[in-house]
Parts: sequence; C-alpha cells; structure tokens
Amino acid sequence: MKKNLIKRAIRKAANMVVEETTPLDTNVAEITPYTFRKTSFPNKRLNLLVPSINPEHVFGGISTALKFFEELVRKTGYDSRIILVDAAPSDAAKAPYKDRYVFVEPDQDSQEPRQILPYSDRFGKSMPVSEQDYFMFTGWWTAFCAQEAYRRFEKECGISPKPFINFIQDYEPGFYPWSTRYLLADATYKDEYPQIAVFNTGLLRDYFLQNGYHFPWMFSFEPVLNGTLKKHLDTLDGHASKKKQILIYGRPGTERNAFNLIIAILKKWVWMQEDIAQWEILSAGEQHESVELGNGKSVRSVGKLTLEQYAQVLEQSYAGISLMASPHPSYPPLEMASFGVKVITNTFANKNLKDFNENIVSMNSISPDLVAQKLYELCSAYHPEVSLGKRNQEYCENPNPFSFIEEIKTILK
Repeated sequence: MKKNLIKRAIRKAANMVVEETTPLDTNVAEITPYTFRKTSFPNKRLNLLVPSINPEHVFGGISTALKFFEELVRKTGYDSRIILVDAAPSDAAKAPYKDRYVFVEPDQDSQEPRQILPYSDRFGKSMPVSEQDYFMFTGWWTAFCAQEAYRRFEKECGISPKPFINFIQDYEPGFYPWSTRYLLADATYKDEYPQIAVFNTGLLRDYFLQNGYHFPWMFSFEPVLNGTLKKHLDTLDGHASKKKQILIYGRPGTERNAFNLIIAILKKWVWMQEDIAQWEILSAGEQHESVELGNGKSVRSVGKLTLEQYAQVLEQSYAGISLMASPHPSYPPLEMASFGVKVITNTFANKNLKDFNENIVSMNSISPDLVAQKLYELCSAYHPEVSLGKRNQEYCENPNPFSFIEEIKTILK
C-alpha cells in the first residue's frame, strides 16, 4: 500500500514537471525574415538597413552609419531609402527627417526620391525592391536578412543584388561567444554575394584580414572627435582645471565594456589611495545603481549625458578607465585622452592605443591588481592644472573621414 502511494506521488510530480516546463525556445529573434517584392523604380537608390532612428538609439554606431550614408547619397546623387528594421519611429524620431524624407509603408510602391520605411512589424509584409536598389548593412542581422531575402528574390524574380555595402563597426561574432548567433554573424562576412566592406578603423580592418576574412573591396575610416566636444575642447586653450575625479565608461549591460572588471579594479584601488576621501568616481554611458566599493567610496552613475554635459565631465576628470574586449578601440578612451584625462585602456589582439597621445595608458594585462596599481600611480601624481598634451590631429582636425567614397561611387556605377 505504502509503495503504491509513493509510486503515485512520483508519477504525479513527474506530470507536474512536464506540464510546467517552458517550451524550448529555438527562435533567433533578430533574423525575422525580410520579404522582397518586385517593383519598378526610375532611379538608382541607396537603401540603409538600420535598427532605429529613435533618439535613444542614435549614438555611436548608428550615428556614424547615418553620417556615412548621407555622405554617400550626396556624393553619388542617388535616391535614398532608410529602412527601420527593429523599432518603429517615434514622433521625436520623425521630426528631424520630415523636411527631407517621406515616411512610407511597406505596401506602398512609392516613387518618392527620399523615403523612410518602417519595417520592424514585418510579419506577412513585403517591401518593394527593384533592379536599381543598392543595400547597405549596419549590423550582422541586417546583413543576414538581406542576403537571405535576395537568395529567394533571385530565384523567384531573377533579380540579383548590386554589390552590398557592409558597414562593419566591430567584430560582431564576438558579441555571442561560440553560439548560434556567433556562427550567423560570421556567415554574413563569408556570403557568396559581393560586398564592399567599410571598416570603422584600420585596426578593425586589419583584425579581419589577420583572421582570414576577405572581401572584393575593403575601405576603412578613422574616428573623428564629435563636433560639440571639439568646440568645447577648443575653448580650453591646451589646459584644463581638474578635480580629484575618476571617470569610467560604465555599461553593465554591454559585456565587452567589462564593467564588472572595472569594479573589481576600483575595489582594490580604494584601499591603496591615501587621500581616497577626496576622490569621486563617476560612471557614464548607461544609467545604473550606485556601486559600493568599500572604504567609504562608491561609483555614482550619471547615465547617458548630453554632449555638453559630457564635455564638462571630461574637462574636470583627472583619470579614467575605459575597457573594450574587442579589436575596435571604442570612442571614450580617445575622447578622454583628448581632454587631458589620464585614461587606462586595454590592448586586444592587434589593438594598442598607446601612440594616440601621451594621456593613454594601454595595458597588456588587465588583471585588477596591476590596473589598480597603475591607477594609484596616476592619481598619486594628481595636479589641479594639467596640460592637455599634444593634440592628435587626425582625430581632432579631420574634415573628411570618408574620402574613399569617390572610389565606392566608381564601384557602384
């Protein structure tokens, strides 16, 4: 009797586990397919596949891609279409574009020369594509979906793509260590359709070459200091007053910026610094709760600052930490160094920023003990007035970072 009761209890428990088990999720949300339908369009048209133009998303990579796209449109004289694949445009997003672009729906075969097409809600919807269309990618998933869509489109309608423009701003497989998404991102670089690869920095281009990637055409550009930041920098006349303030690039939601490692470094440093009570630690980049470090100190998050606020913080900060587990240098260490911040950053593969200017401290080993010791040395040499150092002219004074567009124009003809 007792054995039967035990058996029934086990069966009941097993059934409950089966019923409560969450269904296995095999979906890769980023690659919801694009569907093309054949249309006629009178002119050559450049299409930018971009996640979003909403203000909260347009910084860093998306901002750079939009600048390049607008310059490419201007230089070629082609018509243009911006296709929003991840987020519908908000009213705030639409406002700056209303005078220059017409917003259209996927089911419209519009002949407008400058269009913005929201395509994030695309289930059961197709977008019009003609033989006159050229596509530019801004992320691996935009490349993957367009490449897949063209394979179907070519079979069904006989239209093969013009050379794709792949705007590569990082080694994106590295965002997803050894996984499905790693392989999908990697596949976009090896696709059979011809691609014009445009790399954000020669360092990133060289990393791709060193790792066996090849494209029919390859170009690269170097970062340029943001115009608002440069305007503020020019007012400083080569010198700045500094507080006992450390600025970190703090993005806990982005693994490649190694936020937890920065915190581990600071937790060691606070016990080394004799005048620790006089120092403040700010975290900029992403809003997060304060982080206790010990010895009466914490990291205070200032979130995503306006450019004017950011310029002020850069001017006042004495030291900084900005890490990037990627072959791309990222912008914050370059911005910090230009404003005279003694900034610690890391090497990665072929990346080493030590020659940018004398304010960069580029470390091969990023162990918390070693970095905390280096930060202690920097902070122990604090002086309230500092020279900004020799300005990196290519970074601060480059009016034409996309000079190679004329060559791309020739390829597209």
